[in-house]
Amino acid sequence: MGEPLSIEQRMAEAEKRWPGISLRKQGSKSACAPCPWCGGDDRFVIWNTGRYACRPAQTHCSREGWIDENDPTPPDKDKLLEIRIAALERKEREHDKRLTALERMARCHDHERYHEQMNQDGMRDLWLSEGFLDETIDAYSLGVCYHCRTDQPDERMSMTIPVTVRGVPVNIRHRLIGGDPGDKYRPHMSGLGNTLFNADDVYSADTASILIAEGEKKTIVLKQYGLGNVVGTMGKAGFQKHWASRFVRFGEVLIALDPDATDRAFEMATWFGGRAKVVMLPTKPDDFFTIYHGTVAQFREFLRMARRVA
Repeated sequence: MGEPLSIEQRMAEAEKRWPGISLRKQGSKSACAPCPWCGGDDRFVIWNTGRYACRPAQTHCSREGWIDENDPTPPDKDKLLEIRIAALERKEREHDKRLTALERMARCHDHERYHEQMNQDGMRDLWLSEGFLDETIDAYSLGVCYHCRTDQPDERMSMTIPVTVRGVPVNIRHRLIGGDPGDKYRPHMSGLGNTLFNADDVYSADTASILIAEGEKKTIVLKQYGLGNVVGTMGKAGFQKHWASRFVRFGEVLIALDPDATDRAFEMATWFGGRAKVVMLPTKPDDFFTIYHGTVAQFREFLRMARRVA
């Protein structure tokens, strides 16, 4: 096994070995791309250990090995160019699909309907039981959807969280009631990519510090308890590296992901040019207040003890 490095370093090694390869991070330890030999979409995987493989081996070329080893049969240059062009075309199609979905979302008023039917049918207790105050529920237009179309074929009930940027809807996050922990949140429609929740705090903040939490629900709870500027990622891997440039106005970026995402938090912190600190919490930020009844003063103490990352 090779020495584990950051996945960004391994991606750079792979791009040097296979010029034109189009890698996309899958998390903190792997990245994927069309295979340099047999194409496809994301079947070619590299890991931070330095290993690579074309998966699944039984249906594709089954190439595997180590990024830094010599290869007696390198991919054909014309084939690699063909694969690169196909990958670029696929990215363009995904971009166009995302633009179309965003245009549809900008005209969407479903979040207003979900909020109204929650009030009409006396379903507000669903959100109150999660520790949200009435004024918070109304400020964020939280609601319910009785038959979530994103949950096929069951169409279970979901709690809804609108995602807006400068007042324009860009998504509605559906939190499935009864959903599995790793598959609980769904976007309102296909084609919508990750975005920052409560992103207006990045652009209109009047303080020098901002907090990044994991998830929309936790972000809202932290805002409810007056923790200043807070934005949320859509999952622990939902923050994209190039977004860090949007935070240049902040002298301090506090990263408070869930306790099981510490490695990801430290990885993210390296993207902010020495201005980021990792907050080491004993539990999830929302549970800190709603389950364990922590105080704002106690939470601020964890922020004060956050570790700076160069």
